[in-house]
Amino acid sequence: MRRAPAFVLAVLVAVLTVVGVAGPASAHATLVSTDPAEGAVLPTAPGQVRFTFDEPVQLVPDGLLAFDAEGRRVGIDPSAKGAVVTGRFTGDLANGTYVIAWRVVSADGHPIAGSLTFHVGAPSPKVAPPQLGPADPGAVPTVQAIVQGIDYVAVLLAGGLAIFLGWNARGVRLTDDVRRRLVRVLRGSALVAVVAAAIAVPLAGAYQLGSGLGGVFDSDAIDPNLVQGDLQILALQAAGLGVAAWAAGRQRSSLVVDMVTALAVWSPALVGHTRAYEPSMLLVVTDALHLSAGAVWLGGLVGLALTLRSVSGRPKDAALLLTRFSAVAAGLLAALALTGVLMAWRIIGSWSRLVEETYGRLLLVKVALVLVVVAMAALNRYRLLPRVTGDGGHDERRLAATLVRRTVAAEAAVLVAVLGVTGFLTQKPPGGEPPAPPKTADTGVVAGQAGTDLKVLAVLDPGPGLQRKLIVQVQNLAGDPLDLYGAPAVALRSASVDLGAVPVVPSGAGTYTADVVFPTAGTWELQVSVRVDEFTSPVTTIRLDVRSR
Repeated sequence: MRRAPAFVLAVLVAVLTVVGVAGPASAHATLVSTDPAEGAVLPTAPGQVRFTFDEPVQLVPDGLLAFDAEGRRVGIDPSAKGAVVTGRFTGDLANGTYVIAWRVVSADGHPIAGSLTFHVGAPSPKVAPPQLGPADPGAVPTVQAIVQGIDYVAVLLAGGLAIFLGWNARGVRLTDDVRRRLVRVLRGSALVAVVAAAIAVPLAGAYQLGSGLGGVFDSDAIDPNLVQGDLQILALQAAGLGVAAWAAGRQRSSLVVDMVTALAVWSPALVGHTRAYEPSMLLVVTDALHLSAGAVWLGGLVGLALTLRSVSGRPKDAALLLTRFSAVAAGLLAALALTGVLMAWRIIGSWSRLVEETYGRLLLVKVALVLVVVAMAALNRYRLLPRVTGDGGHDERRLAATLVRRTVAAEAAVLVAVLGVTGFLTQKPPGGEPPAPPKTADTGVVAGQAGTDLKVLAVLDPGPGLQRKLIVQVQNLAGDPLDLYGAPAVALRSASVDLGAVPVVPSGAGTYTADVVFPTAGTWELQVSVRVDEFTSPVTTIRLDVRSR
């Protein structure tokens, strides 16, 4: 108990350190607006494109690519500042359709992707899908979840055993063999944790790049700007667990050791879903307390399983170990329950999402496993512990201690399963999977032929409801817009409504626009009479699919 103030002080210092490096965020990033707008037809080429999100995002390497209608790369200089991603074109854009593919990383570490299609002058009649390269993470999320689960188990076990040796086993007569066994498990767990954290770095980079397992060997996968959070976790775990392993072997402990051990245990709180929800500071602290409780519980259970056999012949020592752990077990259970409920409530947000989403269903599995652990803990606390500390005789107390050891071993195994599920939870974003990189959007261009050597293209620019802008362009067979003798005569009709002639105004070479209010959605016939000269006006009819928005 004399070490309690030092441990509390270490925890408070760790809280301030973790909170100090944890930035605010607000869930998955969502694209709010683009400039130009999706599907816009621009009279002149823009100098840049701009994407605005609802929270700060980070561009991945080659996260902004531009393509023309033939699928060829167009020079673009990307940059990101806060919630705005900008791409400046490095050259002039010719008339036609352009596709901008983007990929960014949200504050919670999950990538999101999309594309923007706009037209200069008029839409191109055909658009080749851009070659974006691999964009399927493949098995990376699954491998990430496994590695993350291993890291959780290892770091919490190492940190928990450090606490067990420094507090639970203090004053208990442990044999040299038992103490060496505890230290070996602690050091082995620390090594596994650091290795898992190191493997997680390129895996996180490959996931954010969407490059699959082969991408872990790409230098971009370890770009510090891309995997900064994972590198922080690796550094904290290597330093904190290294100090804990060194101190345990020399039976030394101090405020500094407790503080750096706490930082290692708390390191996963630096990244993940909790940083992506407001109030982020409260949720980061809550996550850290959740991890602390898990470490003390897992380390205590494994420590008891490894030591109870050796002290079962000394009921007083066994009772001392069990009483100390039981004294904190109720508090640990309350901390785990309260912090878990708070984080789940803030991240999930509704009861329906518990069964409708993968994240929610995994959370229910975790809760079920925790309830099993609680049932085992209750059996130990209310049935077996009284037999160990009671006056039923030496043999009875020794038998009870053996039963407790078996129960805590099973309890630890289920808790390991809980941490495995937690690993998968970190890779399943709440609110559904991140959107896959999009396919090239349909430009909505329809074409017809007027006479023997003219093409007529038509497209409806996106607009509110049935109020739309109609663009008509006349081209030669080579696809070049033509200057006409006069504006074409345009008429619209459907099976039930005839709008008659629609006045058009020129907006570019061979290009004309008109604002049209369609009475109903459905298929409309667009009749275009092209005025080639004073005496020649070939006619074509094009079908337009009008949908309300």
